[in-house]
Amino acid sequence: MTRTGQGLRDWRTWHLPLGYIGFFLPAGVLLGYLPPFLRDKGLAPDEVGWIFSAVFGVKLLTGPMLAWWADASRRQSHLLWMAAWAGLAAVWLLASSTHFGGLLLGVVVIAACRNYFQSLLEALATRLRGAGGGVRYGSMRALGSASVCAGVLLFGGLWSAGPAWQQAALPLLVLVSALVLLFSLRGMQSAVQAMLQATVQGGPQTQSPAAAQHPAARSARTPPSLATRSGLLLLAGATLLIGANGVFYGSATLLLQQRGAGGPAIAALWCAAFGVEALGFAAFDRLRARWGNARVFGVIVMLSLLRWSLLAADGALPWMLAGFVLHVASFSWMHALCALWVRDLSPSRYAITGQAIYTACAHGIGLAGAAWFASRALPTWGAGVYGLAATMTAGGALVIATRAALAERARVSAVLQA
Repeated sequence: MTRTGQGLRDWRTWHLPLGYIGFFLPAGVLLGYLPPFLRDKGLAPDEVGWIFSAVFGVKLLTGPMLAWWADASRRQSHLLWMAAWAGLAAVWLLASSTHFGGLLLGVVVIAACRNYFQSLLEALATRLRGAGGGVRYGSMRALGSASVCAGVLLFGGLWSAGPAWQQAALPLLVLVSALVLLFSLRGMQSAVQAMLQATVQGGPQTQSPAAAQHPAARSARTPPSLATRSGLLLLAGATLLIGANGVFYGSATLLLQQRGAGGPAIAALWCAAFGVEALGFAAFDRLRARWGNARVFGVIVMLSLLRWSLLAADGALPWMLAGFVLHVASFSWMHALCALWVRDLSPSRYAITGQAIYTACAHGIGLAGAAWFASRALPTWGAGVYGLAATMTAGGALVIATRAALAERARVSAVLQA
């Protein structure tokens, strides 16, 4: 085995799982506890709103720009270390500052660094294969979701310990996350270099496995115009399909409160949603290997539409529980499938850029935009906001189906020309 192959084997053993734990440990904490943390720093409500919105706004620009610059210049190692140390400095600023400007700068830097790390982790994990050659992306994301739950449980205990702990716990958890990421950087660097060398040395390209098996498809080069069209359709479909979950995030708790659900019941429903998210990621690889992409996608769309109808109905708690549990389809499986499609479409050299652009569209535009609209439409529409989620799901499915039809037509054309 070559030195590169040995490095990849060692990296797969512990560096990537450790990176996923370090990255996702504070993810739920930042989303759930950052607003009250900033409020207790003395900031006004509008200042808290501006800083919290910056967490999502940063996804639209800095992630794709940083990833593209690093991929194009092949300076991922430099950017990794710059982002890691900048993140550590931002944690100190978040802990020590009490002014709007300082806190805004700290949050923006943390968000920018985390967005790049997320794109890097996704690019590596979508290329990770087990001993039998099967994709292991789902297992990595399951580990990430479990780390989110662990971080929230850990931080929830610290948050209830009093004001002094509340102000120290959030920066402390983000600091631990940054240190874990720093510790796993060496393995990530070797993995990134190996991923880049795959393009230079004639390694895996952007063909899908099904296309690679066909002789005519292997000999035909995908026209740039068709590849561009396929990429745009994938981004549009993913933005709608993943973004539909933003309606759920922005309205579920408020609707449950209007229906008279108590605090313990609401907390249990959210725990069920995020717990099944981790289980869904863990089962995804085996499910995809058994059914294939097309059948899995069809099941996801049907279960997602069922989910929105259950959440829109004023049903009993068991039906609401079913709606929350179906988060496994509309988010876990859908995100995993979209991430793998982005991997297949992105050249190895620009693998991180591809994941960054996908995150910017699906999460930065889709999730944030749908959550914003749902929160404002809720007083007028009520449970009717889930009609928006169903429409987004159906529209996204139509876009992905159109993309698949164009790819099939191109494949048939290549066979006929051969």
